Amino acid sequence: MTPLSYIELKLCQAQAKIFEASVTKTNYSSPIFIRRFVYSSIAESFDDKVYLYRSDTIEEVFHILDEEFGESRYGEIKYSPDQMFWIGYVYRCLCLKYNLSSKSVYKLFNAREIIKYYNIYHTFDIVDAAERMMKSIDYDNSSIQEKAYKVAKRLFYTEKLKTLIGEKVKVFVDRPIGYDHDGIVYPLNYGYIREIKALDGEYQDAYVLGIDKPVKTFEGRVLAIINRKDDIEDKLVVCGQGENYSKEEIKKAVNFQEKYFKSKILLADHRVE
Repeated sequence: MTPLSYIELKLCQAQAKIFEASVTKTNYSSPIFIRRFVYSSIAESFDDKVYLYRSDTIEEVFHILDEEFGESRYGEIKYSPDQMFWIGYVYRCLCLKYNLSSKSVYKLFNAREIIKYYNIYHTFDIVDAAERMMKSIDYDNSSIQEKAYKVAKRLFYTEKLKTLIGEKVKVFVDRPIGYDHDGIVYPLNYGYIREIKALDGEYQDAYVLGIDKPVKTFEGRVLAIINRKDDIEDKLVVCGQGENYSKEEIKKAVNFQEKYFKSKILLADHRVE
């Protein structure tokens, strides 16, 4: 991990000095101060990297905290000035190097747990200490990016499916009426269209409504989308060109399988029901 830049060093030092001063300038415990600080407007100004451009003195910082949370004398645990200086420093370093808010870092290392990391890592380079702390909880920064990518990909996929609503498609039926799939007997025809592939790499699945006998193929229009919240792909609902079905009718028809998922129905005008 790269060393702290000049501005990052200044932010870490400024926060460390506030934490150090809290030992003598507050009448409440160090854990309470830490929790107040990370949820304060002062912490937000550090997160936004604008604190250095403010003119607040350290005394004014504590006055702001009292205004936001009220005066208190609660708690007796006081960490030493050295411990608090390091805690303030490493909290800010974690925020900067992992692009996290003060609240997020606090949730990873709360006020009563952070002291044990001081005992282990306070002699280490601060960036090295921050990295080791994250490794100790198996934190993987790339997992956040990967999750964001997957969410974006899922949304793009659903939006692409919406463009098919009202369009003519051909369904290739691979699970006709009466088909038994692991104990689930299909009361309608079910297959796929070749116009688009789902996120699992296979052709897009579709339910066929309005026909009461097994068929190999079916040509109709896309009436709705079954948007699954807990699955990698959605399902299309296809019916005859001159047919229409209400949300309740669709829900009843596909319930034999959709009852196992958290799903919602997107109708022709893209409204959710």
